[in-house]
Amino acid sequence: HELIQVMPDNRTALMGDDYTNSGLFVFVADKEKDLSAGTLYVAKWTQTSATSGGAASLSWIKLGSATSAEIKALADTLNASDIVTVLKTDPLDATYTKIAFNGATEWVKFAAGKEKAAAFLETHRYAATLGGTLEFTKMEGVTLNRKDKVAYIAMSRIEKSMADTSGDIQVGKITAGATYELKLSTGQKDKAGVTIGSDWVPTTMDAMPALVGEDQAADAVGNTANVDKVATPDNLKFSEKLRTLFIGEDSATHVNNFVWAYNVDTKKLSRLQSVPAGAEATGLQIVDNLNGFSYIMSNFQHPGDWGSIHSIISAGVDPLINANWNNKKSSAVGYISGLPVL
Repeated sequence: HELIQVMPDNRTALMGDDYTNSGLFVFVADKEKDLSAGTLYVAKWTQTSATSGGAASLSWIKLGSATSAEIKALADTLNASDIVTVLKTDPLDATYTKIAFNGATEWVKFAAGKEKAAAFLETHRYAATLGGTLEFTKMEGVTLNRKDKVAYIAMSRIEKSMADTSGDIQVGKITAGATYELKLSTGQKDKAGVTIGSDWVPTTMDAMPALVGEDQAADAVGNTANVDKVATPDNLKFSEKLRTLFIGEDSATHVNNFVWAYNVDTKKLSRLQSVPAGAEATGLQIVDNLNGFSYIMSNFQHPGDWGSIHSIISAGVDPLINANWNNKKSSAVGYISGLPVL
């Protein structure tokens, strides 16, 4: 899971899922400010658009309810084989379900009476067998716009199971990824018709046009995505006061990764920061008011971590990275100044 966002009810957790064949999950706790007991759901994507990252309506499938103590006891006493049988070739047995798991095809059968263990310890496989959409690729950061009651989720790369011509998601490949907007609603029911006890359940998921990456042939320095657009979004944070979504990149398509600001009212996209070549922009945090001050916290890690995209510049830049960043053993942690008074 990546950058879990707990909603203002202090019960609902919306989770990114950094995986191949990943899913969109929501956990609703039984009690406020106590995540030790609750119910886990997986989303079903019903596609409404296939262009520019796509769009869908979302419905929800209950996986199970449990307490942390129950799941710890199961984890301490069960092996994976006690919960599920996994085969890599078709057994020609209708009691097995064919699923996609971590980029490969599997046939799985869950043990009778182990549904709770399956829901919380074999979540990806179990969710797929119940009809959840386990086709997202590189789902990363999650953040909330409370006023508009929408969440934002970064999809670092749109590829493989999102871009093929089978399954629920068929939106075409965008290596540079996209950021999605999810509208949150109350009174939603799960697949069984039972009302989900949360006012913060996603009902639609749409790629945001201004935040869809644009792949290109390599330019003069090696960028394979448009440098004037976000590519491979990772960390997301939203400022309620600034009405601005901040986006940090972890890209294999930009030679230098950037931090961006996107105002959701004016629709203006601004590039705020560039980090050293080969480094990832990490640690993004927005603080609207801390003792009267506002902060954009930012850092980077692994400068000079060269990939194929850096083949044009690495020979010339490597000595500079080594000189400035202790032979690639150092990085920087800090904040961006110049925020408006809030």
